[in-house]
Amino acid sequence: MSLEYRVLGQTGLKVSILGFGGIPIMRVSEGEAMEVVDRALDLGINFVHTSVTYGDSANKIGKVMKERREECYLAVKIGGGQRTREEAEERLRNTLEVLNTDHVEIAELPINAEDLPKAMRSGGAYEAFEKAKEEGIIDHIGITSHDVDFLVEAIKTRKFSNLIVPLNYAANSAKEKLLALAKEIDMGVIAMKTLGKGGLPKASQALRYVWGYGVDTAIVGRNKLSEVEENVAAASNFHPLTQGEKEELQHIAEEIIKAGHLSKSGAVATA
Repeated sequence: MSLEYRVLGQTGLKVSILGFGGIPIMRVSEGEAMEVVDRALDLGINFVHTSVTYGDSANKIGKVMKERREECYLAVKIGGGQRTREEAEERLRNTLEVLNTDHVEIAELPINAEDLPKAMRSGGAYEAFEKAKEEGIIDHIGITSHDVDFLVEAIKTRKFSNLIVPLNYAANSAKEKLLALAKEIDMGVIAMKTLGKGGLPKASQALRYVWGYGVDTAIVGRNKLSEVEENVAAASNFHPLTQGEKEELQHIAEEIIKAGHLSKSGAVATA
């Protein structure tokens, strides 16, 4: 199997179209989690996303990074309410320690419209990111939010090099409002909730749907070796959806929305 790689906008990072999302490995043992991360790297996944707010996910990934740090790009969400420079600096230091590294390629600011001014003002979290970038601790500053309309406005500031946004065949407002603007300003696009937080059927087609809109990578969380291999198979054999497949997914999406199973974050409730 051979993965496709795309350039993550202005970051210049050549990332696998399938990224590794760290949340689900919270639910398995350390040994099982490390096997899953190792297998993902073995199969060519080179974009790993996590946060110390994801339970012990970062700790488990950090165990693998002791031996394999040079094989992937690390993107970390510096979350947990960090809006001041001091808070963000402390969380970043903790993140690096847990991941057994002195440097990450991307640090992401999880933010909403209400809190963005607090983070961007003097003494705010963004200042900590800029300082870390100057010191070579991080390479790029990203932004993440579930609010597509907010992200449209936030990226116009040109203060971020990449973004993370929910996108799947049921929650697809980003493709109408955000993707063209991101491409215009060379903003790297990372899709999350691509499988509706596990609630969407047709996983392979769901991933192909997202890749078909030109996102640079889709972070997918898995905690089983078989699931990683299934997703890599889809990424290695990527080809656009047929018209029939698009119509099938649209019908499924309509039923999900009609049943009220789609959340604002792009997650889909399972029975």
